[in-house]
Parts: sequence; structure tokens; C-alpha cells
Amino acid sequence: MAEIKLENVTYVYPKGNVTALKDVSIDIKDHEFLVLLGPSGCGKSTMLRVIAGLMKQTEGDVCFDGVDVYDQDARARNVSMVFQSYALYPHLNVFKNIAFPLGNIKGMSKEEIKERVEETAKLLDIEHILNRRPRELSGGQRQRVALGRAMVRNPVVFLFDEPLSNLDVKMRQELRVLISELHEKLGTTFVYVTHDQSEAMQLGDRIAVMDNGVIKQIGEPQEVYNNPNCVYVAGFVGSPKINFFASRFVDRKDHWAVKVMGNVIDIPVSRLPYETEGIKDGGRIISGIRPEDLRLEAVDETSDFEFKASVEKVVPMGAGLHVQLNTNGTSFLSVFLNHTSIEQGNEITVHVDPEVIHLFDPETEEAVTKRM
Repeated sequence: MAEIKLENVTYVYPKGNVTALKDVSIDIKDHEFLVLLGPSGCGKSTMLRVIAGLMKQTEGDVCFDGVDVYDQDARARNVSMVFQSYALYPHLNVFKNIAFPLGNIKGMSKEEIKERVEETAKLLDIEHILNRRPRELSGGQRQRVALGRAMVRNPVVFLFDEPLSNLDVKMRQELRVLISELHEKLGTTFVYVTHDQSEAMQLGDRIAVMDNGVIKQIGEPQEVYNNPNCVYVAGFVGSPKINFFASRFVDRKDHWAVKVMGNVIDIPVSRLPYETEGIKDGGRIISGIRPEDLRLEAVDETSDFEFKASVEKVVPMGAGLHVQLNTNGTSFLSVFLNHTSIEQGNEITVHVDPEVIHLFDPETEEAVTKRM
């Protein structure tokens, strides 16, 4: 299989002199499922193509198992790629579409090709459509065929470029499960590009969050969610999005607190990597509170902070409610489960554990707190 290492990789598009990747370094472990997450134009698809050998980096090194592969194309690297568009041959049936990559392998008999295709089709549960042509298939079936064509060569690396974007919600969920199961069965290195943070959280062993050609943070999904290292990552990972508030440090004489939405909230100073003497009373800070961390009941009466809020809007979301609240002129979103009695115009008491509040430096936008 393959361990992939990118070291100080930069890619500049010749037309327009646009820098798509900026000094990117990352180690992708053998058998790992790595997800590249970010918005359109952040460089994640460019990084995938550089790994594949479809594009040659401007600077830096790409190595497979310690071997520099700059001079190797995608076939020599034994890489298979699955695209957003299915890219199936319309005049060929499913069997021939899947078998197509095997045609260039010398010495492979028709019997071996048939066996390889049938094994692949069985893994993907598409044995019953092998004689159909792409126009006779649903979107989900076409994507399974595209997966089969990538799998049939037994590559050491699978690269996925937003493969589920064209599918409906139900089909996307089904294929996420399938792709995760295939990763376990094949034991191969997967690198997967998406702009969908819920997809990244579900699939990845690790997530690399990208912005403007740079990896902002890389880590296990829950680690990235719990401990975003900057404002950008905190705002991109999590649904619905985190609430940000312009806040201030408050000198409590014996400890420090943070003024959020006009409320002074005690936050243990042990969570702040600042030296105490470096914190000034009234110093600026950005506070981040995730909507799901706001509650109607206190979990710990001694440590939870509570404040009053007026209900501006209530949006039922099945199992719970998305509630727009306002405190001291500041609007923010909360998520409450199984509380159908909340109505617009109500005044409610909201609780938050100070330990779940994220704090960011307003100048660098880097985190100054770490959740345990």
C-alpha cells in the first residue's frame, strides 16, 4: 500500500500566476482515510491532482513510501481517482466500463478480467446491472460504477474529488456508508475531497481543513471540532455554525473572567495560555459558543452560567428547534432538543458551561483556549 508525504509543496497556475497551494506539508499514513475539507477555491482539488500526478507541483516534493514520484504519472503511481462527474463511457455497459482500466494490463486473460469485474461488482452490490448502459442507471448506481472502475485495478491509493455532490441526501448517506465500508475491506489509503463538513466528520480518520491554499488544522474529526485552533476552523467545522461574539476580559481581582453579550462569565484562567500579567482589564477577545452548547437546564448548578434571552425566531427541525435568541441587543443561534413549548416573544433562561466557550485572539484569530 502507500504512505504519502508532501513536503513544502507549492503549486502556481501558469495562467494568471495564481498560487493554489502554499508550502503545504503533510504525512498521509498507510491505510489512512484523510479528508481534505474546505470551500471552493481553497486548493483541496489541486492538492488531490498533485498527489495523483495529473499536475506537477511548482515547488516541493511528493513521495510515496519514501520515493519521490515527481516524474511518475498517475498510472505509474498506481493511483485511482473518482470524480464528481461519473465520467462513464455512454456506449459501454456497466461490465465494460468497470473492465476498461484492465485492458492495458499485459497478460491478463478475459477470464481474469471477468473474475475481477464480478468480484468488484459484488462488493458494490451492482452485479444485477452489469449489462445496463449508464443512461439506464440512477445517479447512485452510476457513482457505484465509477467506484468499481477505480477499484478494479487494485490501486494503492484512492483519490475522491467530491464524488457525492451530485446525489440527493438519501443517496449521499448510503454511499458514505459504502465508501467507509470499502475503506475497511480494501485496507487502502483514501484521500477524499469535500466541502461538506458533516461528510468529513463521518468519513475521515483525520480531517485537514484548508483555506486559500494552506492547511489551517489537521486532526481527528472530534479533536478539530472540540479544539479549533483558529476562528476560520471554528466557523467552518460544525453545523449549525458557531456563534462569535466581540468580548472583553474582566478583572475579578482574584481571577479573570470574560464579558460576553453584556454578561460577565467566569472562565478558569488555567485555560488561558496567556501570562496573567499580560491580560489587561477590558482587553479584547473573540468568544465562540456553539449553538448546541447552549441549554435550557443547568448540568452543574455550581459552575454553569445562566442569563436571560428573548426568543426572536423558532424554526422546528424535526427532533429539536433552532432558536434565534437576543441578549442585550446581540442575536445568536441556539439548538434545543425536544422543547416544543418555546415560542417567539418568550423570555427564557439559557445555561452555558464556561468550559465550552472558545476564546480567540482578535489580532491573530488563533485560539487561546483548549477544551479538554
